[in-house]
This record gives sequence, C-alpha cells and structure tokens, in this order.
Amino acid sequence: MKKTIILCTGNVILFILFGLAFLYPAQQVQQLHPGISAGVGPMPILLLGYLIVFPVVYHLLAKKYHWGKHRGTELSALDEREQQVVAQATKAAYQVLIGGILAVIAALGGLRFFALFTDMQLDLYHWAVALLCALLAAATVVYAAVWGKAYLK
Repeated sequence: MKKTIILCTGNVILFILFGLAFLYPAQQVQQLHPGISAGVGPMPILLLGYLIVFPVVYHLLAKKYHWGKHRGTELSALDEREQQVVAQATKAAYQVLIGGILAVIAALGGLRFFALFTDMQLDLYHWAVALLCALLAAATVVYAAVWGKAYLK
C-alpha cells in the first residue's frame, strides 16, 4: 500500500509542477530590437529538480521496502487479488479521465463562446493547461482512493 500511495502522491505533485512550469515558464520577458530576452522562472527549475529527486527517493524506498515487480508475494503484479484491485482502480480513473476530458472541452468551448460576447480577453492556453493538469491530478487521486478502498476490503 505504501508503494501505491507514494507513487500516486508523486504523480499528483508531478502533474501540478508540470502545469505550473507550462503556465509560468519565464520570469521576465523583454522585447529587444533584434529579439527577445527571457529568464527561466522558478517553476521549470522546480520541476527539473523534482524530476531528479523523486526517482532517487523512490529508488531508495524501493530498496528499503524490497519492492520488486516480479516478487510473487502478496499484492505483487503476479498476485490475482492485486490484478483485481488494479483493474477496479484503473476503471475508476479511466471514467474520471473520459468524463473530465469532455468537461474540459465543454468548459473551453464555453469560455470561448463567452469571450465572443464580452470584451474580456481569455487566455485559453492557460485555462487548458490548468484544467488538464487538474484533471490528471484528480484521476490519480481517484485511482489511489479506489485502490486503497479495494485493498482494505
């Protein structure tokens, strides 16, 4: 159970940092005569640091708790009960993703339609990145919740 919780928590953090890195990639952008001057913002650096640190931490935890893919122990990939638990969690996450993608498309379409009748300038790129990353994080949370519930049965 620790492995799934750690992986899901790590993925939620990854999706949030990924979204923030694409929403706020540059610290300062200045137009210069022959081009553009920009400085990298803190979010891409934070994402890069996370992409380096998390695999190392996970590897150390895997060694400590003896997590292996082909162990044949309780709740390993070879265990029939684990396959059922993963199937339930995957189905729930899939349903959230499909419903969420439809909701994101509808929301973006609604924002675009709303912008046609107002003087507001809506940045659909920012909305799309934020909604999709939030959807990925939500699906991961649902996966972890359903997995934990099925595991504890």
